[in-house]
Amino acid sequence: MKFGGPRRPLLELDMTPMIDVTFLLLIFFLVTAQMAARTRGEVRLPIESGEQEDRASQAGLVVIVRADGSMLVGDAEVGPAAITELAKRAVARGVSKAPVVRADRDAPVAALNAVAIALRAGGAGAFQLATQRENAP
Repeated sequence: MKFGGPRRPLLELDMTPMIDVTFLLLIFFLVTAQMAARTRGEVRLPIESGEQEDRASQAGLVVIVRADGSMLVGDAEVGPAAITELAKRAVARGVSKAPVVRADRDAPVAALNAVAIALRAGGAGAFQLATQRENAP
């Protein structure tokens, strides 16, 4: 004795949209990680206690000073005149956050001084010097 009617096939689940979303998220996170690494730069920061903030605030202008004295903003190598111009633009846009200088601990003081003079000439009243905590790896 047969109960019920003819069996219907089970509902098939289409995985294609889920795979598409997964790949899009993967691409997003890979690109975001690359962009974050570029703004960090490869510098060994000076070891100081500094402010004890757990989260870094987003800066308007980040200047990287390498150990050889070269200066970077983003991916581009710049000079003091370009830093002055970028600081003027930031002040004109009304960026309220102080520029951040990420100087290598082996960078010449003359390069750091040139960045400070350029930022001052651009209208930045102060800047933050990024440091590494004493107990950080």
